[in-house]
Amino acid sequence: ETRGGSVGTILGIPGVPAAIFASIAVLAAADIFTAYMPVLGEEQGISPGVVGVLLALRAASSIASRLGIGKLVALVGRLRLMTLSAFAAAFAFGGVALSDHVAVLAALSLVAGFGLGFGQPLSMTLVAQLVPPHARATALSVRISGNRVGQITAPAAAGLVAGTAGAAAAFWLMAAVLAASGLVLQRSPAAGSTVDEDASELEVRSQEAITTRMNE
Repeated sequence: ETRGGSVGTILGIPGVPAAIFASIAVLAAADIFTAYMPVLGEEQGISPGVVGVLLALRAASSIASRLGIGKLVALVGRLRLMTLSAFAAAFAFGGVALSDHVAVLAALSLVAGFGLGFGQPLSMTLVAQLVPPHARATALSVRISGNRVGQITAPAAAGLVAGTAGAAAAFWLMAAVLAASGLVLQRSPAAGSTVDEDASELEVRSQEAITTRMNE
């Protein structure tokens, strides 16, 4: 094992694989929402201008969700907040696949944005707190590598299902992935740990980093 910790050792730490999977799911879902909402809108006869508003609502709510995130973590707990946000985003994606009403889609876009907005900063700090200090750089690199793999595989999978079943199928796919990430987090061994101690400072730092690097 190297000073930074081997990849296998890091992935063997309870809670780390769940946090990385949640990060991958959130980032992939955000990409799919941006890519397939215009396609879904065209299929449902929604004007490009309205689709632009829906995309803006999703992005704005993701940013807004990070305001006061440290206090929310202290109140609810990091893993619980990550789990609830994953389930909320899954619900929103499933709803988008079912609805063709603009007002409903706008509300669901807000819910999806809030759900997705928590995932990146929370997963970053969770991974950082679960691993030993000397292994944090390696662990966060593994997380970023996982994100990149997700950004490649998710669009390919979404394109495959959307090509045969329509754009709504891409939203169903990501709803399933997000729900799976929520279940994994819920059953994570880290759920009973004390990783939420001293959360505010780390959460604020990760919030700033994610805001400046939205695709990290």
